[in-house]
Amino acid sequence: MKTSVAENIVQFGTRQIAYRLHRSDRKRLRIVVSPELTVDVYAPIDAENNQIDALVQKKAGWIARKLDLLDGYHPLPAPTRYLTGETIVYLGRQYRLKIENGPPQPAKLHGRFLRVWVKDKTDMKTVKQAVDAWFRQRAHEVFKRYLSKCREITSRHGVPEPLLTVRTMHRRWGSCSPSGRITLNVKLVQVPVHCIEYVIIHELCHLQHHNHSKSFYSLLTRCLPDWQKRKEILGSVRLS
Repeated sequence: MKTSVAENIVQFGTRQIAYRLHRSDRKRLRIVVSPELTVDVYAPIDAENNQIDALVQKKAGWIARKLDLLDGYHPLPAPTRYLTGETIVYLGRQYRLKIENGPPQPAKLHGRFLRVWVKDKTDMKTVKQAVDAWFRQRAHEVFKRYLSKCREITSRHGVPEPLLTVRTMHRRWGSCSPSGRITLNVKLVQVPVHCIEYVIIHELCHLQHHNHSKSFYSLLTRCLPDWQKRKEILGSVRLS
């Protein structure tokens, strides 16, 4: 597929909104405002510039409102220097880092502290590696447990069993491939359990409907009647 990218600006009152224009072999024009506060416009290769400009200008108010809404979302607290006292979030609850000198060993959650043992407490890189390894381990354990729980629900509706992958993702909490593989973002382990269940069931429903059609949402509602409330809570978290 041929693609090209160009930087552009749309004027909305006294406000200038930057956006990236992507041209590719597609049929329709699409505007995407991401949690990272970026705006991307996807257009067919042969679309006229004035047509694109007119549509983006028409949608400028919506784009501005979406950017303002996303800007009000709060990012997940995360360490910046990996020092004792900094905050981490696990399953929606806040904990404090406690960095200690000692023989290196896997980090452990003790009470309201995540304890990390390293040879040099000032070695930020090593501390970060230990914290990241702990999150990855916990993510695999938690996602496997809740996938099994969610499967008890979706299997009643004919949804097949998926393969599971866990990795860091920058724009999405989860995804589903046509081959039947669900990928969950490591950072998902930081949000409340009811939000994790929502993402897992959402992706499981995509195994049956690879789109966001009425049939997909009908299945999602049958599997998780309160999914909209869960989605709203998850939507207040900025993925960064």
